[in-house]
Amino acid sequence: METNKTTKWKLLALAAMLSAGSASAADQGNSDMTQYYTGAAPVSAEEGDIVYDDVDYSADNMAASFYGNEGQSLQPVAFVGDQQLGSGVPTPSPMMDDSYIVSNGGGCSTGDCGNSYEMASSCGSACGGNCGECRQRPVRKMLKKHDVWMTAEALLWFTQARSTTPLITQSAAGTDPELDVAGTTTLFGGDESIGGDLSAGFRLDFGRNLNDDFGIGGRFWWLSESSEDASSGGTVNGNAFSYGRPFYDTNINSDNSILIASTGVAGNDDFEGSFSAESSLDIYAAEAYARMKMLSGSGFRTDLIGGFSHFGIDDTLTVNSTSIQTTDAIAGNIGDTTVLYDNIETENRFYGGQIGFETMVNRGKWSFKALTKVHLGNMEQIYRGSGLRTFTDAGFVTTTSTDGGVLALGDTYNTTALDEDKFTFAPEANVKLGYKFRPNVSMSVGYSFIYWDDVLLSGDNINNVYNGDGITFPPGAALAQPVSERKDSSLYTHGIDLGCVIDF
Repeated sequence: METNKTTKWKLLALAAMLSAGSASAADQGNSDMTQYYTGAAPVSAEEGDIVYDDVDYSADNMAASFYGNEGQSLQPVAFVGDQQLGSGVPTPSPMMDDSYIVSNGGGCSTGDCGNSYEMASSCGSACGGNCGECRQRPVRKMLKKHDVWMTAEALLWFTQARSTTPLITQSAAGTDPELDVAGTTTLFGGDESIGGDLSAGFRLDFGRNLNDDFGIGGRFWWLSESSEDASSGGTVNGNAFSYGRPFYDTNINSDNSILIASTGVAGNDDFEGSFSAESSLDIYAAEAYARMKMLSGSGFRTDLIGGFSHFGIDDTLTVNSTSIQTTDAIAGNIGDTTVLYDNIETENRFYGGQIGFETMVNRGKWSFKALTKVHLGNMEQIYRGSGLRTFTDAGFVTTTSTDGGVLALGDTYNTTALDEDKFTFAPEANVKLGYKFRPNVSMSVGYSFIYWDDVLLSGDNINNVYNGDGITFPPGAALAQPVSERKDSSLYTHGIDLGCVIDF
């Protein structure tokens, strides 16, 4: 009976010690997820890497890990009667599936590594240098984080309406289409009359997070041509309306007009003819930037953004008219033809830097982003004016052609005299609301605004002042235009963005 009581007492002691050891191991595992046993070094690795530990998995060290430094001094606790069976400290089983551990000495080059959990450095030369594959095992695979992004957006933007002097006018039949004549209307040109309509485009933004705090990226966007045009649709006569090209005549110091099509205008022969006028604006941008985390918290992050910016803003204005004389009561001959062609082009090229902030807020599947930044740098402004004045008499016997139309500044054509470099700043703002449809795919809608404080536009740089006898048939004098100063302007564009964001 005494032997049975002793055996039961020892069995109860064994159960208590095993429970205490399990609790100790569980507490240790929960306190630091980077370590499984005492002595494991914290893991530092890139996202997505498989990480291995260098823990000594020998029986003695495992016992110390589970039971403390006194674990190896424990007395045997497994008995049958008064006879000891086995060692006093059980060897713990692996805490995870160990596909890299080879049991019974197999797998290493000589088979001498054994089947204990030892550190790779203690395997010895018998393993032929392959113990790392046998003895080290994966601790975990680091949480994979999206480190590459790409955003594709459709742009539905409105560009600021542009201004120019009236270039094509219309009046009632029998009246002169001059600006100072009552009833004259402008068909093309005028204050804020060009552009301002919806332009479609696209924007791409892509980059990579080098770590949690720093990333690099690039952005490119382009707007389709914003254009305005007017045309006679072919040759017209002046029976319904009179059409002309208005200008200020320095010979009479008053408004005048080049008749394109007219009938019965006092003091003039009749004409038939055609006209076309068009203005177009193209804008694009390219950026390279870096971003660095400034602030972060629960569901939000603010990044500092800095980098290089390039903008291209091209404005083109073209006016073409043909006038054919149909009567000869005043002067000239029937069939005399005058063709006036003007093409004004301005190019703006911005090269500079950018600095700003982007704040991101996430709430479940919803996200909100706010971007504010300013571009600072040099705006290279280029002016090009070209044209042609062609006079052909009846029967096409004699043709006189002169380079240059009637709208360019001064007598400057295809030279660099009007080119300048200007310091320019361009503030930009963007807000965006997104919804995550899939773990790495979001759709967004947003609003963007950008403003350039110093640009050169063609409509602002027209010299519509010259001597009237310089465009009569035949020309009575050389065309003379007073010096006119170039004018800088500002420009903005804004609108809706519809996008898709993909994270890799």
